[in-house]
Amino acid sequence: MKVVPIKRMMRLFVSLYIGLTACALFAHESHPVPYHAQVSTESVSFPALTSWLASLTAPLKSAMEPSGKDQSEFIMFDALNPEQQDDDRPLMLQTIDDRVVEGQKPESSTLSRDSSLLGRKVRIAILIDDLGYNRRGMLGALQLPKEVALAILPMTPFAHQTAVRSKEQGRLTMLHAPMENERELKLGPGGLYARMSETELKTALTKDIDSLPGIQGVNNHMGSLLTADQQSMDWVMQTLKQHHLFFIDSLTSSHSVAGVTAKRYGLKTTTRDVFLDNIRTEKAIDRQFSRLIKLAKHRGQAMAIGHPYPETLSYLKKRLTQLNKDDVVLVPLSQILSYHAPSL
Repeated sequence: MKVVPIKRMMRLFVSLYIGLTACALFAHESHPVPYHAQVSTESVSFPALTSWLASLTAPLKSAMEPSGKDQSEFIMFDALNPEQQDDDRPLMLQTIDDRVVEGQKPESSTLSRDSSLLGRKVRIAILIDDLGYNRRGMLGALQLPKEVALAILPMTPFAHQTAVRSKEQGRLTMLHAPMENERELKLGPGGLYARMSETELKTALTKDIDSLPGIQGVNNHMGSLLTADQQSMDWVMQTLKQHHLFFIDSLTSSHSVAGVTAKRYGLKTTTRDVFLDNIRTEKAIDRQFSRLIKLAKHRGQAMAIGHPYPETLSYLKKRLTQLNKDDVVLVPLSQILSYHAPSL
């Protein structure tokens, strides 16, 4: 009669011991931080039991661990979201025009991620805009590789000097045209507003163009309101066409019609893919630059816009000397422009 309770206690003890040991084995390998409450496998006095428990828990751990098939196989690249974290998964990318404006399939001129990229060098282009207000920004930008394009705010203190020196370097130089934004932020001299008549807007834009010698193209400064206004964009593109200038859509609004309007008028054009420095830290800029590289490798080419912040200029001065390790090449912005026959 006394044997039965002892056997029951032994079975209870063994069951409890097995359960605790199994939990310890699982936690030891699967928990991301030291698991101080676990039972060490070294304390097990039954080697055979330990081995058996490990083999028993292996299928459970395998089932609990995320597999490649369980995770999302792709992440959507969002050029409008600088906070999006990098990830080792492959990117499923849409062009800016597809995602924001037209909702159509990528054009045949856009390089795909298949055999069409074999033997072709992946290209990136960089534009530094907001230049003209200070000497330090001008000098820092002019020290970057000549492939980096500069966009200058019109009629600012160092606008003319920046344009002249950029032209002397053989660097692609642009007008950074101030355009009305939804937040009603001040534009400074040469601003273009939705309330302007056709004559007023075209006159103001022509004055901006004439103020900067040697410019070859234009991109918008701010402009979340104006670039979404079709009539204003028609007038802008008509003016640029008369002056034989290309247009870059900085894409400051998801409702922008600037890029598609430029194509309709037959202007050479492209759209900004990445903003490098919405967050002015080296880590954030490096994250955005890595995103630029990934996008370029997916499509064959990509374009980024940065600003003459000390953090940005310092980062680019170092990073652009290391592109060989990325197997990409920095090219002048003019080399990634696309042309579409006028459709008016």
